[in-house]
Amino acid sequence: MNVRYVVLRTALVAVLGTALYAGGLPWWAAVLASVVALLFFLVASRSGRYVVESGGGVAPLRRDERSQTIRDRAARNAFILTILGVAGLTIAYGRVLETPVPVAALSGVLGLAVITYIVSDVCLRRSA
Repeated sequence: MNVRYVVLRTALVAVLGTALYAGGLPWWAAVLASVVALLFFLVASRSGRYVVESGGGVAPLRRDERSQTIRDRAARNAFILTILGVAGLTIAYGRVLETPVPVAALSGVLGLAVITYIVSDVCLRRSA
């Protein structure tokens, strides 16, 4: 792992934690948010989702063509599921039951779309 990347991200997280604490967040919450942000930066650089470019300056994480293709396919899968789910709810509640669509049903469709995106992304990264 690039040492310069880790040092810069640690400094960035320290600034973030200080800003959160100065903004009125309790010290423990600011430390927790900083640790979560630092873990994200460390995991993101090793996940295969991003390519770390040493000459990238303050933004060294880049997406390569493979990563963008996988992201696009996962988003397509989630979008298709969302459209089919909303269409199914519209038909079921609009024509069959003739009642308004409950918000919980729409939330369920959106939650299923998020899960579909994550599962598609993981499966496509493992297969490619």
